[in-house]
Amino acid sequence: MEGCYNCMSLFSLRKRIFLPLIVAGIVVFGIGSYFVSNLENRQKQDAVHQETEAMQSHLQSMLDAKSEVMEASLRFIAQDKLLVAALQSKDRKALLALSAPIFERLHQQHNVTHFYFHDAHRVNLLRVHQPKRFGDTINRYTALGAEKSAAPFSGIELGPLGTFTLRSVLPVVNDGQLIGYIELGQEIDALIQEAHTVFHVELFILVGKQYLVQQDWEAGMRMLGRPFDWNKLPAYVLASQSLQEAPIEALKQFSAVRPGKDSRILRDIDFQGHRYWAGMIPVNDAGGRQVATLVMLRDMTQLISQSEKDMLLFTGISAVMSLGIMVLFYMILGRIEQQLTQSRQQLLEEGKKREGMQAGFIRQLQTEHLKLHESEEKFEKISASAQDAIICMDNEGNISFWNHAAETIFGYAQEEALGKNLHKLIVPERFREIHLKAFPEFQKSGQGAALGKTLELTAIHKDGTEFPVEIALSATLIAGKWHGIGVLRNISERKLAQLEIQQALHIQRVLDSILNISLPPLTLKEVLLKSLDVVLSIPAFSLLNKGSVFLVVNGEQTLEMVAQRNLPDALLHSCALLPFGRCLCGKAAQSREIVFFNHLDPQHEIRYEGIQPHGHYCIPIMSEGMLLGVLNAYVAAGHVSDEIEKRFLKTVADTMAVVIERKLTEEKLRELAHNDPLTGLPNRALFHDRLEQGLAQRHQQGLTVMFIDLDHFKEINDTLGHDMGDVLLKATANRLLACVRKSDTVARMGGDEFTVILTETTTSESAEHVAQSILKALMQPFDLNGIRCNIGCSIGIACYPAHGMDSETLLKNADTAMYRAKIKRNTYCYYSGD
Repeated sequence: MEGCYNCMSLFSLRKRIFLPLIVAGIVVFGIGSYFVSNLENRQKQDAVHQETEAMQSHLQSMLDAKSEVMEASLRFIAQDKLLVAALQSKDRKALLALSAPIFERLHQQHNVTHFYFHDAHRVNLLRVHQPKRFGDTINRYTALGAEKSAAPFSGIELGPLGTFTLRSVLPVVNDGQLIGYIELGQEIDALIQEAHTVFHVELFILVGKQYLVQQDWEAGMRMLGRPFDWNKLPAYVLASQSLQEAPIEALKQFSAVRPGKDSRILRDIDFQGHRYWAGMIPVNDAGGRQVATLVMLRDMTQLISQSEKDMLLFTGISAVMSLGIMVLFYMILGRIEQQLTQSRQQLLEEGKKREGMQAGFIRQLQTEHLKLHESEEKFEKISASAQDAIICMDNEGNISFWNHAAETIFGYAQEEALGKNLHKLIVPERFREIHLKAFPEFQKSGQGAALGKTLELTAIHKDGTEFPVEIALSATLIAGKWHGIGVLRNISERKLAQLEIQQALHIQRVLDSILNISLPPLTLKEVLLKSLDVVLSIPAFSLLNKGSVFLVVNGEQTLEMVAQRNLPDALLHSCALLPFGRCLCGKAAQSREIVFFNHLDPQHEIRYEGIQPHGHYCIPIMSEGMLLGVLNAYVAAGHVSDEIEKRFLKTVADTMAVVIERKLTEEKLRELAHNDPLTGLPNRALFHDRLEQGLAQRHQQGLTVMFIDLDHFKEINDTLGHDMGDVLLKATANRLLACVRKSDTVARMGGDEFTVILTETTTSESAEHVAQSILKALMQPFDLNGIRCNIGCSIGIACYPAHGMDSETLLKNADTAMYRAKIKRNTYCYYSGD
């Protein structure tokens, strides 16, 4: 009976202790799992939302860039007087002849697919891409916008086939009167495919059915060879998709959102063995209507699978550790119960076995000592196998227990740590006073603000380096004095991951800022200066507010500094032109690789008096394998570089390459608009502009206009061919430039006609001297690829103010004088009223 009673008591004791522990453990594990899962879902949702915004910003930037290129092209086209005259006279045949070569170049260079001419009432006169179709009235939003604003107007238009076209319309005005409109357009489906490639996401375009006609749309999809089903979605049709099959059920959920509603995130879409998260981007046409929705599917399969594996691993480790601890406590309770039973039995038999009491007592002490030794050994093995540091502190603040993980984390062996003051050993000096101030209260009551909580603090390693830790503190009463127990974990890797996410966000903002800087009509130097300021202010990196941008000199192995911030004057002179391979920036240009030094290395060849220790990042600015320049950023001496920092700075350089190419393209367009493409001389438009400027400067003593026509050019062109004629025109332009000053202007008016503006010609002898120099220069034989030939020229001269007070009169009179000189040939003639 007594044995049964002991067993029941033992079972009752274990039940009372273990059941609450098991329930509490399950509850704590469930709550922790819920919060971890919820946090992961929020992070995934934020990532998808940010990627959706990044894609929307990327698409908008590309559309703005293409709109600017088309508007610049329209302005250039509108300067063609023959084409404007044909538009004003509504001569379709002339329009087609003049615009067809332009359309071919625009199609090849900028992917322009639509080219229109409309009259002042928006009635189409000519579709260059479809000449047989004309006469309809154009009521698109872009045409109406250009009519209303009397300025270029660009935007997206939805076609009847469910495709999107970016259109730019320019009103054409002649002598203050609107004579018609010129319109360019290009399909933007390629942008969607480019975004699919860049962002590695799947994209679907849903177009509202109310903006389409079913029969027209189905016929268009059949013509384009795309799959189609009008009734697949209730309110939208699927116009484009990057996957061969579409997740219809998920798209139906997006189609249920009414047009105009903000983008939202849809989670856990199971499709074709993958798990996707989706975001929605509204697509507005030029009239501000949301005519379509761009749905972005982000493949989260690998990320979700990895999260599930991590959670499963965490659950397994927690279960094993919990089971081990419970078994340990179960065994300890069993031994304690057994000891109590033995003690009770010994007391009952004390009277009977008084003679053997001493021997039994000794044996009992030996047994208890052995059990205690075994218990301590097991505890030490368990604590040694733990991945977290377990540290015990006595009432005096000294370390009383230090496991193997603590040795690994802090670098102190157990023999070095035991007995040392905990706060002096592992707490950084700047935080030590705060910890010591709260310690007396813990000594008295075992209470403290940090007890019972999990905190993130800073600890110090044996080598002096600081690192972040996560610590859970508790207190226990031993021999009437309070002792502390702490479980610490090194969270450096987790903090590093958080830092990488923050750096990525900073870099994305910097890239957006650089792209936005390039949008206004600024020069390349202004754009690079502003971009350099943005790069040097990146909060994620420790860059100094000093740096520069070099560009490759065209056709040379040389860098030219075009933008800088806070560089000394001595360095500006030494680094103005830098050959490839010289100093750090030249070596980066030569190797096409990032060059980094955190000190004044011997390869830092360019130095000056008073130079201070510093480091450099020299990043090549590359575009499709071609070197455009070098980004030079200063860092403090001793700066520690890593691959993440280099990768992000390389991304910044790639973005600057996009900006540089864009600005160079804009400058090339401006040059084409004002210079003759064959000779490089100013064209007719720039000649008139400079002549007007010269006449506006009233302080000048005089101004002379020369009109030059080559003699015998037609015979050379007819006999040797147009290619030789072009070579002759280029050589003639070089000889004319050699006969005038830098302040004078030589222009090509067309064909074999040239003009010259001589400024500050005080006497007629100075103009005659230039005319004689020109005659002499052009009388010299020309070498046309091995063929020698001779030409001459006839020069007509008109002087301001004697022969005219305005540019039109001066040019007309110079032309008249040239025809008089043409009678004799190879001479010059002044204008005469006779």
